Amino acid sequence: MPVVIGQVVSLTGNNPGGSENQLGAQLAVAELNSQGGLLGGQHVELLLADDRTQPSHAVTAFANLVDHGVCAVVGTSFSNASLAILPEAEAARVPYISTGAADSQVQPVRPYAFMTPPTATAVAEQLLRYFKAQKLTKLAIAYDDNSMFAKTGLEKQTQLAGEHGVEFVHLEKFHVDTTDFEPMLTRIQSSGADAIMAWATGPPAVELVRQRPADLPFVMSHGNSDQRFLDATGATAEGVIAAASLGLVAGELPASDVRDAGVSFTKAFQERHGRSPSSYAIDGYTAVMLIASAISRAGSDEPKKVRDSLEGLETTTPQGRYHYSASDHQGLNADQVAVTTIENGRFVLTEWSRNELAVTMNTHRRLP
Repeated sequence: MPVVIGQVVSLTGNNPGGSENQLGAQLAVAELNSQGGLLGGQHVELLLADDRTQPSHAVTAFANLVDHGVCAVVGTSFSNASLAILPEAEAARVPYISTGAADSQVQPVRPYAFMTPPTATAVAEQLLRYFKAQKLTKLAIAYDDNSMFAKTGLEKQTQLAGEHGVEFVHLEKFHVDTTDFEPMLTRIQSSGADAIMAWATGPPAVELVRQRPADLPFVMSHGNSDQRFLDATGATAEGVIAAASLGLVAGELPASDVRDAGVSFTKAFQERHGRSPSSYAIDGYTAVMLIASAISRAGSDEPKKVRDSLEGLETTTPQGRYHYSASDHQGLNADQVAVTTIENGRFVLTEWSRNELAVTMNTHRRLP
């Protein structure tokens, strides 16, 4: 009998990470099978279900996977849809590892809900450290009011700002289908802010970058680490600062087990697809590998045993070093967030982030 892992993925709709999530997960499954599978030689299968980038369809997709007897589910990168799935995962008692980044998926802890990307809180904290180091103390925030991820990032960043000597002097919200940002950006320019912090993904993020004022530093949360974003924004993205997963800049990381895992994954993805992976692909790959590690650790693919094994899991992935516990189902912290700048159509690790990671990646112990 095969080990069957499910994946709720945005195959249709406007979620930019859907197909990338799928490609990453498929690569993980291919690697596992090339190494002999799991549980003494059982083949691993990945069963897909489309959430259509809609919460209601995500719930149906998850239910269909459970009906097919999956041992665990890799979740959608669309946080609003993942949040809709969580009660179903608890009721079905099937582990769900989301690739969405909203904190409320795992705070408070739910027994069957885990996540792979850094939380909005972790990214908010790391960017505040960056702002302080760069002496950017008066910022404006623009955020997508339709995104739970963006609203969480806004909330956490404003809560933590004072601890880092940062003040948010202006706030703007916009709708997910906004295309004209000029009036909003004009207001920001006259607010006294010395930089703009944007919590946005997908089409609004592209338009914000295209229309951003040239005289203010522009900083983005994670969630846009995709070649399609770079292609869509082109030269207008030059110099934008963006948070990102460690795996996105694996080759620039200090020598470590995380760097080794990231470089290995990037090479395999490039050989398979002829291009570099996005953060969404890294999330999909990581989620499958976390499930596989939990299955191997438990010696079983029974969902309850997989869940229990996940909760005590410590392992290294291209995304970072995960430490899941009974009180922590997010696994990563702010130290494992890269701060990059877009240069010549690619994400490049900032000198500040390189120096920070040289310290944090060498002070944390290496995991098996």
